[in-house]
Amino acid sequence: MDYKQIVWLASYPKSGNTWVRLFLDAYFFGDIDINEILTSVADDRAGLYALGDGSKTEDMPINIQQLTRPMAMLRLVKQSQMTNRGIPLYVKTHTANMIANGVELIPAALTKGVIYIVRDPRDVLPSFAKHMGASMDDAVEWMNDKYRALAGRPGNVADFLSSWHGNVSSFLNDDVRPVKLIRYEDLREDPVKYFTEILEFSGVTPDPFKVRDAVKKVELSRVKKIEAKEGFKESSPHAKNQFFGEGKVGGWEDKLTPKQRFRIEKDFGRVMKRLGYLKQRAA
Repeated sequence: MDYKQIVWLASYPKSGNTWVRLFLDAYFFGDIDINEILTSVADDRAGLYALGDGSKTEDMPINIQQLTRPMAMLRLVKQSQMTNRGIPLYVKTHTANMIANGVELIPAALTKGVIYIVRDPRDVLPSFAKHMGASMDDAVEWMNDKYRALAGRPGNVADFLSSWHGNVSSFLNDDVRPVKLIRYEDLREDPVKYFTEILEFSGVTPDPFKVRDAVKKVELSRVKKIEAKEGFKESSPHAKNQFFGEGKVGGWEDKLTPKQRFRIEKDFGRVMKRLGYLKQRAA
């Protein structure tokens, strides 16, 4: 039996992960319900981490939660094998690809591949600050905190993010798990091409007609209208019914102060250059 079943949809928060998940629903099921995403499952559902004694895992310290993570992910694999829907086991995560408290947070033994969605951290900052209900300056500090965890909502365990640099690098530098890097900016510019690549990497033979139809179904203008009408249960209480932004590429130029821009480019510069977000200086 092959236990390497999980195709991770990994990213730092506010980088386009949910948009990818909605596309997969539109592709496999023909339309979307933003409050009932069916194709993928989030890795922070507390029920997966249950110990069997009635205690609430989400109320435990994060280092104790992490001890149960490999078994929680194995439960997902076993559930997927029993249902056999013919769809890859997509698992959404914001957790860094690290070993914490002796625990492999992205278990290689259960991983088929990783689709890592990355976004210019200068565009992540204002969206992340809004989502967290924090000032831009505080959000910069959080994005720099290599020990940063994101507390879960009721019914969810915490996500160990690490810093933006740590989260991104933990996947980019992985030489054990197959990793497909997708830049959010490229996805926005040519969604048909890159959503097709996501399907191919997952082991799915894309249907070009279905891809184009799904792309239309997840146009951000349409998704925003649905959110405004129906709400979005994953939306932050600090940004009610405003989870889905304009998705503008380069919008940071009007939102960051020179000091905030300098801080991000200084602290994350090496990775940003590697990803093409900063130009290499001539020798």
